[in-house]
Amino acid sequence: MTLRCELNINGGCRRVLIMAGEEETLEHVALRLTAAILFFDGEPVEPGPSDPALADIGFVPDLMVPDGAGGVGVWVECGNVAMNKLTKVARRIKEGRLVILKEDEPAGSRLREVVKAEINKSERIEILAWPRKDFAAWKAALKESNYVYGEASGHSLNLVLNEAAFSVQLTAC
Repeated sequence: MTLRCELNINGGCRRVLIMAGEEETLEHVALRLTAAILFFDGEPVEPGPSDPALADIGFVPDLMVPDGAGGVGVWVECGNVAMNKLTKVARRIKEGRLVILKEDEPAGSRLREVVKAEINKSERIEILAWPRKDFAAWKAALKESNYVYGEASGHSLNLVLNEAAFSVQLTAC
């Protein structure tokens, strides 16, 4: 699945192409679009393994906001993430934010418990979750070609995706 998106967020405009990998689900792609909107003002990118900002990290995020000095400002993971990866990334990113987006609040809460138990300084890791029925509507509104306009600030999304309106506060887990 490939999503072609025209994003008009917070007064700015950008075209984004989100290409799903072989085994990526619609949920994962929908969360990647959410990340692109949440961090729109920071000009997020989907880096490759050869990105210089990732040289000492050894992993690639779903989305990254560069810090402007050649490093990582925000590292974003969407959906499921291996605890090994999360542990190493949390240790290697000293200054930037580490954010994980989840499809619903119970999944976010479960992940928070695992992160607390297994990762040192787990409070540095932000876990944001969609309300379940809002995420179901978000997925249902997605098409191959998408037009999104509105505002995103903090954990809040006030948007229209194609013709569906969303006023959503993502939950910090």
